[in-house]
Amino acid sequence: MKKPNNISLSTIREWLTGDDHSPSPSEVEDAEDAILAFAQASAVAPPDHLRSKILSRIDDLKTQLDNRQKLELDKLPMLADNTNWYDWNELAQGFEPPDGFENIHLHPLESNEKRDLFVAWVKEMVEEEVHHDILESILILEGSCECHITDEKGECRTVRLGQGEHITMQLGETHDIVITSLKPAKAILEWRKVAA
Repeated sequence: MKKPNNISLSTIREWLTGDDHSPSPSEVEDAEDAILAFAQASAVAPPDHLRSKILSRIDDLKTQLDNRQKLELDKLPMLADNTNWYDWNELAQGFEPPDGFENIHLHPLESNEKRDLFVAWVKEMVEEEVHHDILESILILEGSCECHITDEKGECRTVRLGQGEHITMQLGETHDIVITSLKPAKAILEWRKVAA
């Protein structure tokens, strides 16, 4: 038999703020049932394209998990669309920014004629920039961000990145990055050097 979902908002507020009464196990269960019923009644099916994107992302992560490789600091691969988040996340464990860093902190991993590679932390944003001789790639290890990108034709797009996602800015693209997570974003940052 279905229970009535008649727990009022004021009753829940009293439980959370009052010291005189804590809810009984049955009252907690009734409140949970009421919240679940509200969630089901208010649920909206995601658009097909979003559902496909989420399922594809889950498949990608499963594939990455099945194809783990231990990265070595003296032989780090270039970042690419098939970059394994698990491998890079494991490599970056133990690297932490200094206490009280301003907005951006870069920990160098590699610097040579081909590229500069860092573990990067950003609290708020990366100001607008453009590169004509560097392909900038970012792999988000923790947190999330929004990249606002304008190509050389003036066409704008916004790319949202979360944990495990990767982007490469093309030559001549103006871009800034705004952190959308509550804590600083941690990423692998690669500046691949190309002929100007």
